[in-house]
Amino acid sequence: MQYPEKIYYNGSIHTGNDFSAMHTALAIGGGKVIASGDDQTMLAMAGSQTERIDLGGKQIIPAFVDGHAHPLEGQQMVGDTDLDRADSAAGVLQLIREAAIAQAEEPWVFLGGIDLNVFGSYPTRQQLDVALSDRPLLLLGHDVHSGCLNTVGLAAAGIGPDTQDPKGGIHEREPGSRQPSGVVHEAALYRLFGLIPQLGPARYPQSLAKAIAMAHRLGITGWFDARVDEGLLQAYAAARDAGTLKLHVSAGLLATPRHDPAAQIARFQDWKRRYAGDTLHVHTVKIFIDGVTESQTAALLEPYPGTQDCGLALWEQGALNEIVAMADAAGFDLHFHTLADRAVRMALDALEWAAKCNGPRERRAQLAHLQLVHPDDMPRFSPLGAIASVQALWTAAAPQLQALYQEILGRERSAQSYPLRSLRNAGVMLAGGSDWPVSTMDPLAIMQTGVTHQPTDDPAAEAWNPDERLDLQVMLQAHTVNASHALRFDDCRGLLPGHEANFLILERSLFAQPIQQLHQTRVLCTVFRGEPVYGADTD
Repeated sequence: MQYPEKIYYNGSIHTGNDFSAMHTALAIGGGKVIASGDDQTMLAMAGSQTERIDLGGKQIIPAFVDGHAHPLEGQQMVGDTDLDRADSAAGVLQLIREAAIAQAEEPWVFLGGIDLNVFGSYPTRQQLDVALSDRPLLLLGHDVHSGCLNTVGLAAAGIGPDTQDPKGGIHEREPGSRQPSGVVHEAALYRLFGLIPQLGPARYPQSLAKAIAMAHRLGITGWFDARVDEGLLQAYAAARDAGTLKLHVSAGLLATPRHDPAAQIARFQDWKRRYAGDTLHVHTVKIFIDGVTESQTAALLEPYPGTQDCGLALWEQGALNEIVAMADAAGFDLHFHTLADRAVRMALDALEWAAKCNGPRERRAQLAHLQLVHPDDMPRFSPLGAIASVQALWTAAAPQLQALYQEILGRERSAQSYPLRSLRNAGVMLAGGSDWPVSTMDPLAIMQTGVTHQPTDDPAAEAWNPDERLDLQVMLQAHTVNASHALRFDDCRGLLPGHEANFLILERSLFAQPIQQLHQTRVLCTVFRGEPVYGADTD
């Protein structure tokens, strides 16, 4: 008989799988769950070495899994910058001046996590020159789809009137000329990252350590890193081998339309052979299909109002079909950036093509973000093995952002934003994610927002698109069991016997408080494979 190493009792135990079965005790050993049930039954399993931990009425739930984030990259982009002051153009310009001092030894001044809309429209080189005119500057938007350069930055990057837009990217121009304005989108932005030492691999170990610590503090023991190259894989593998990667990581291997698809899939297979193992999972190909609404690079089925422009599709359908079928045939899952309805349809069409080419298998593809989904496409998800990777914090857009969406999309389409309840009603599995650093990584704040459609700091605000609200049980399942399933963390799908003992101790029950207070609930302890990695499991 295996005696438990620890028995937690006198609490509220939610296994994550059955909302009707709320136990009071949990027994673990060898990093796994042994059983859950009532106090008397669990305590009767104790041996002489078993540690008995009185929860005093506190709640245990499965640890959170972030189904879509940029944890290591986010630490490098945001770092320790205090972005609370970045709520105005003047505040951002002052942060630039401070960054220039703090980064005095760097060839570039870099500042990330910025809401570029605080300038009214994205800031031009002339506006940025006011704060910094003698050193190259890259100001990165919080959505990581757009950035802005000052005049010296444009010169240092070699961007001038004759520079052509790269495939899948845009250099904005000054009105009536070819002169770059300093605003860059998508591929035109990403090609700049190699110029910025602050984003380079030498900083990876420190950034990863900070990302893990932040995740543990928030109760997260697994994540999907949504944009990974070999350098990031090496950093993750080094941490795993050193015993410091105390959470599960699923790596999104970034495929692009600019390179040969067969060569890319062969490279990903090589990476999988060399780097996968234990807590590092290398089985997903990440594909960006479109951009974002704010820069009108989200791919729409119908044009933006008053234009003939349907946004930016980064792939031709035939090329997308080809690489998706190749990845699928090689056993990879797919994870798509699909902000708007045309991108969603393209992803579903590609999955349909892969199924036709390769035959049936258990697919766990994810379509991420889903601001707009055509109703005709919702029933297509489940038959194709497609899961909705949702960022529910975005369902409580601030009034100024709602007004911007109405202006960009039109009132009718804006009112259809983030149809999460409609997707679930159509039988689509919802897997929760944050897209940090675009928005907070805190699952409790995200879950509360998905239920209320109100900002956590303004509970009296009018709910945005309230018909698409979800209940708390659905949100909790999305951020635990469903996200684990989507990422193939199969031994993390709830606190069942034989599954990993990954769980949280919360100061109070999620279900016994007003929903507006959920984000204030403290995580007292985060446990990974039976080991507390944040806080302590005893008083």
